[in-house]
Amino acid sequence: MSREQMASRLEQAFANPRQKFCFYSANGAETGSARLNSLPLWDWTPYRTHGGGGSTCMVPLAFGCPPVDIGDGKQWIKPLITNAAQVCDLVIPDPRDGQTGKMIRRTAELARTLPPGDRVRNPDIQSPLGIAELMWDQSFYLALVESPEAVHELLDKITKFQIDYIQAIQQAAGDRYNPCGFPLVWCSGTGTMVADDTMSLISPVMHAEFSLPYVNRIATAVGPLYYHSCTWRAPYFDNLRQLKHVRAINWNPGNSDDPATLIREFSGSAVLALHLVLDMHKDNDVLKLGHDFADEAEFFAYCLDAMTDESCLYWWFSNIREKGPVMEKIYDLLHERGYSPQAAGVA
Repeated sequence: MSREQMASRLEQAFANPRQKFCFYSANGAETGSARLNSLPLWDWTPYRTHGGGGSTCMVPLAFGCPPVDIGDGKQWIKPLITNAAQVCDLVIPDPRDGQTGKMIRRTAELARTLPPGDRVRNPDIQSPLGIAELMWDQSFYLALVESPEAVHELLDKITKFQIDYIQAIQQAAGDRYNPCGFPLVWCSGTGTMVADDTMSLISPVMHAEFSLPYVNRIATAVGPLYYHSCTWRAPYFDNLRQLKHVRAINWNPGNSDDPATLIREFSGSAVLALHLVLDMHKDNDVLKLGHDFADEAEFFAYCLDAMTDESCLYWWFSNIREKGPVMEKIYDLLHERGYSPQAAGVA
């Protein structure tokens, strides 16, 4: 089968995530295994994706947060807001200016110059609440209680900016767009990533008030949504089920509740786009499971064993791919269960 047929298989999975399968990708990168590298296609990457990235502080910079040089050519920011009264005077900037404007133009250039079939990835898109936290000083979490109207006004302005910015990125990328900024899996069509990492820093009630409605506005306007939040806990499950227009969801399996529980809870609702990194089997939340996994491959097998008949998983292998023997164990496990491109007849 051709790369186009592999891409079609992936597109069908995103369109109907209730079909049991486990895709996986390292964005076509080589591994620490000579055997895997010798295969024409060892992972599910029909074409490579480039670009994306971008700084977490791009949007706060666009709104006027003062930049701070932190060395190695990198910038961070100082908070712009020190009291709720300042929010009213805050002007929504044009995303085609500043750092976001550079990202839009970079996206357009990549879309114009990439090799045939390759794609340009959606940049780092933080949730409006995550951006607001960066823009406000240390009194931000107190403001959620004492000045909720001002916080909502700020979130509304950020959301409007984000929608305009994402639309510009989508237009710049055109048909070369990969809407999943993280994890680094292959996908096509329109949509956007949103990283909602402030979820675990506030109560479920506060998350339902201050984050979920704004994430859903983005999903409705420029979705479907490729949703990420590092830490998923059971008290937030009801909120997560209220996400709209979701195509894929991602969490950190080493820093959340039991991945077997999460896989069972959310299978069928979207593609479960997880990621595996070096030494994840040693993370504190994994150790609490009490299984004493010998390596990342054993932890990965534990996650596969949790799949239901409606589980569509799509794993991204990050720096774990550098461990050749472990990657071979993972590949052999996937191949034996019919999930490798070779076993599925696409390579």
